[in-house]
Amino acid sequence: MNLEQLGNLGEFIASIATLMTLAYLALQIRQANRSNQIAGMQRIANSTEGWTDLLLGDPGLESVWRRGMSDPASLDAEERGRFDLLVFRYLRGLESGWLQHRWGIVDEGHWQGYVTSIAFIIGSPGGREAFARNRRFFDRGFGDAVDEIITKGT
Repeated sequence: MNLEQLGNLGEFIASIATLMTLAYLALQIRQANRSNQIAGMQRIANSTEGWTDLLLGDPGLESVWRRGMSDPASLDAEERGRFDLLVFRYLRGLESGWLQHRWGIVDEGHWQGYVTSIAFIIGSPGGREAFARNRRFFDRGFGDAVDEIITKGT
């Protein structure tokens, strides 16, 4: 084998090593993206679970929630404030989920479960009123997305 053939062999081996490195990096990027998706979905789940724990841990708050959803006029000023904060806190967690969905971190199927809960909560008489009072505190795009969810009903 002469020097030129050895040089060609070295280039061939280097190109194979480069391809293997690129394949390994692609696999690592894919795994990192999946890990980010799982972490994003877990953050949303933790947010909604924490919100649910608030209601389960305080019967008075659960009563405010139930009445606020169906008959917001029955709430006094303090209760209306508590109800609005509950709606706000719930939506703030889902706003993060909406952004993650837009960025491709949360998949469509997972996001649709949250769309259903937004339609249920904000579609209620009290939820709609609370959202209207607090819409300005959310990203404009998220507010528009909530409006669209309510318009479609799901």
